[in-house]
Amino acid sequence: MTNKIYKLEKLILLKQKAAYQEIPLSASEPAFKAHARKKQSLFRQMVLGIPYNPKHKFGKYGAFLMEPFASLGYNFCEVYRNDILNGIKERYGKLNTALHEGLMGNMLRSEHIPWNVFYPMKSDLQATAALLKEILITDEIDNVTDVRIEWAPQKESALDDNTSFDTYIEYMYNGKKCGVGIEVKYTEERYPFGKLEKKRVMEQEDSLYATKTRQCGLYTNEICNHHLSETLLCKDDYRQIWRNHLLGAAMVMNEQIDRFHSITLYPNGNIHFKKVLPEYEKLLSEYGKATFGYITIEKLILLICKHFEMNEKNKQWVDYLNTRYPFI
Repeated sequence: MTNKIYKLEKLILLKQKAAYQEIPLSASEPAFKAHARKKQSLFRQMVLGIPYNPKHKFGKYGAFLMEPFASLGYNFCEVYRNDILNGIKERYGKLNTALHEGLMGNMLRSEHIPWNVFYPMKSDLQATAALLKEILITDEIDNVTDVRIEWAPQKESALDDNTSFDTYIEYMYNGKKCGVGIEVKYTEERYPFGKLEKKRVMEQEDSLYATKTRQCGLYTNEICNHHLSETLLCKDDYRQIWRNHLLGAAMVMNEQIDRFHSITLYPNGNIHFKKVLPEYEKLLSEYGKATFGYITIEKLILLICKHFEMNEKNKQWVDYLNTRYPFI
């Protein structure tokens, strides 16, 4: 697919913007998710040229890729698709049904976004370092050494569960290994408890979550002086942000890395995260605030344009991102 086609389809999608808000909403679907569903359905139809199956349990909503297109990787940017599919195979091996549907087929979930946005950065780690310096507002990055998708340290040495980073960028500074963990959101909002997680967080005051939260230095005295179950960190709005921030802090505490930053990436239209990210920041100590940040997909794409060489391949990559994700 050419750069010219992406620009044309981008114009078509933007012209449809006024119509997004007119689609009927169900009581259970937030306005932004309905907006995003329409956008992804239009992307499937007009950019990918893929039909949908009105009888399929997911496909009938329009923002789900049917076979063989899902398995062929149509959820990923064409100019980096082979690299991404090889990366997925290396990361997961054989995908189970749930992972296949969520990553390869579902256009509304956020699982595909790290592969489309961050995995191509592996091709230019120097540009990735420059981009990170601007996001983190620091010069203290010597070089980026790796970009990993859906990665976590050994759980026994961290939080002893399956908490992971949607994207983890490893870098070096003064000969020491450091990391940036990125939590990626699209239509997601609140994060409900899982059964095991609820037991560990709400009922076990001596759990790793509780002890590391008190010891890591990220949070205010108001947080540390209360039982974990009584704090806002356990609320559905903040819990996943907290868990990912704490996972990186645990790596620092265990001396696996020298320093860590937690970043949340989200689209401009997701008003839930516009609200809760600044609220979470108020729960942090000065040290915690220095290790936490957030950025919109729209702003990140501008930084990609600034720091990466805009050769023909990367122009098509950026046009793909600009067509598919932003809500300007």
